[in-house]
Amino acid sequence: MAESLKTDTAIRRASPADGFLVEALTRRIWTGRISPESTVFRETAQSVAAQIAKGGGAVLIRGGLPIGSGRWVPVPGPGRAGRWMEVKRIGVLPEFQKQGFGAVILATLEAQGRETGAVGAQLAVRADQPRLVDFYAALGYSGADDVELTTHNPLSLPPFGMRKIFKD
Repeated sequence: MAESLKTDTAIRRASPADGFLVEALTRRIWTGRISPESTVFRETAQSVAAQIAKGGGAVLIRGGLPIGSGRWVPVPGPGRAGRWMEVKRIGVLPEFQKQGFGAVILATLEAQGRETGAVGAQLAVRADQPRLVDFYAALGYSGADDVELTTHNPLSLPPFGMRKIFKD
């Protein structure tokens, strides 16, 4: 994975101590791009640290500065069977988008989930971000109407659920 990154870019596993960094970076990435009622704007460094502790996360670094991140939490699979992961808040600062970094973050998160025994991943695409459906579809995700989210937002339109079963 890291081999596909430019030489001044690296990705590392996030720890709960990164809660403040990841929360601030996520807020910076999404401000002005999504509706202000998004749950991203109600997160705290502590809630982000708790998600990372429960599952995992990744921080993308370029030139020594954090430019992107993502995280995940363990969830039951479809029909509440098996161990799965829910991918949350993948994002890259606007000036670094469209360079493949989102896919690198996702692959890193999926690898972390697999390490813990996850057999698949689920995620949700906000209704106001439909272009992301194609992004995730190109990475092996397909629509799933029965995705149950760990963070539900009654103030927004229902998101588009997607799921991917890991292949060995």
